[in-house]
Amino acid sequence: MNGKLKYTDDVDKSLGLAGMAITLVACDSEELIASVSMEDDEEPLEMAGEFFFGGNPRFSAKIAWNEILRQYQITMSLLLGNVLCRNLCTGHDIDNDVLQSIHEIILSEGMENCSLEEDEIDALYNKNYRYYHNLFSHPSVGLVARDFATTLRMQRRMSAGEIIENLRRLSTI
Repeated sequence: MNGKLKYTDDVDKSLGLAGMAITLVACDSEELIASVSMEDDEEPLEMAGEFFFGGNPRFSAKIAWNEILRQYQITMSLLLGNVLCRNLCTGHDIDNDVLQSIHEIILSEGMENCSLEEDEIDALYNKNYRYYHNLFSHPSVGLVARDFATTLRMQRRMSAGEIIENLRRLSTI
């Protein structure tokens, strides 16, 4: 992971994982969560098999591209949710260098994996950034995120069911 995006401690990591879980709920993709783990440094957010698209010769090129684009948009949302939650839910400003690093990652992935043009990527990035910035700026979402992060630090690992149960309050916001 980019050095600017590395976790500083367990609190930071648990808030990042909370941000990713909340992001998946916000984009109606909670079925893609398998688990989260404070102990796993390589893959702290485990995604369900449905997230990974290995291609299928029976799919048309359009269906395959749409699935790749969907994965890209979810990945973009996860990255933004992670960083925005870590900062906005603790009252910190987001470092411009961090935002630039995120943008570079998103730009590279969009060009390489989806053959998108820079202006298309920028439009997706800006739309998602505004949405998730507003989401994680909401005081009630911040409270849910901090509670989730505290629970995760105590339990160290949560299954998909435990994640959804802990984020149930989001449906009332």
